[in-house]
Amino acid sequence: MTEQILGVAIPFFILFILVEAAYSLWKKKDFYRVNDAVSSLSCGSVTILVEVFSKIPWILLYIYLFKNFSIVQFPISSIAAWIIFFMFNDFLYYWAHRLSHEINFLWSGHLPHHQSEEYNLTTALRQGALQGTIVFPIYLPMAILGCPIEMYLVLAVVNKLYQFWIHTRTIDKVPLIEGILNTPSAHRVHHAVNQAYVDRNYGGTFMVFDKWFGTWVEEDKANPAVYGVRKPYRSFNPIKAHIDWWIRLGKDAYHTKSWKDKIKLWFMPTGWRPKDVSNSHPWDTFDLASFEKYDPKVSSRRQWLSLTLYAIIAISIPTVLNLKGQLLIWQHALIVLAYLLLIYLANRLNY
Repeated sequence: MTEQILGVAIPFFILFILVEAAYSLWKKKDFYRVNDAVSSLSCGSVTILVEVFSKIPWILLYIYLFKNFSIVQFPISSIAAWIIFFMFNDFLYYWAHRLSHEINFLWSGHLPHHQSEEYNLTTALRQGALQGTIVFPIYLPMAILGCPIEMYLVLAVVNKLYQFWIHTRTIDKVPLIEGILNTPSAHRVHHAVNQAYVDRNYGGTFMVFDKWFGTWVEEDKANPAVYGVRKPYRSFNPIKAHIDWWIRLGKDAYHTKSWKDKIKLWFMPTGWRPKDVSNSHPWDTFDLASFEKYDPKVSSRRQWLSLTLYAIIAISIPTVLNLKGQLLIWQHALIVLAYLLLIYLANRLNY
């Protein structure tokens, strides 16, 4: 069912991205850059390829818990169950999202989504390949409370689909729903690196949980959002994007002399570092006033080649993934590795 929903949604994603890009070009808004857009879309493709394997154990565990330990088992035809679990899923999403910003190892999965220094509809598709896998345990109470796996998967997809339209600068504040539902204005705050906006507005569909737990901030036009992360990625490599924070944490774990800190740092607040490593291997400090976008200049020919190669990759991936039931796991793994290499090459043309 989720594949059918995505199958219907993808052509609309492409259409709206093209419309937004055309609007940006027409109005000379500079909302789009080829290098950034291809990198964001490529991160989404990497996520699709990885999650073919990574989520299977968690889904099997979810099914096992539902069948053997659920308090009650709601039928998938129950309208009340759909409504209740829609709200509960969004509540769990708030905490999964918030914790992904607040704990070092969880941030490694979510970080790729924030690395883009632009904010447009391609950013919505820029997902962390391990994000859903790492935070999946947070959603297991859904199984215990009796949400069928089919219902959960649909609700998870619907939550993501809703968030597509909020990744845009073309829509101002939306009357009546601001502060109640997630909107482009609310989510621009979430993606900003301005001090007043950092670690705010975690909600998926609803903003009420942010208001309840004190993380809601309204967008201020006098303080325009600057996008990206405070430890700038400075690359368009979509493979490295997914391991960049893991590498940072790994280096700190290696260099610290404290065995306690070697373990502790993975579970500490995002950016926490052992004192000895912080002194011996300091990170660059973030200065919003001197912030500049990463934008290496390459020829138009290389940009068009990059865009064309990625388009071929994106069009062919769904067809290949549909063959997964006919392939041995090692054959599927080889195909995924080949795609990852092609995705890397498509982005390497842009820097």
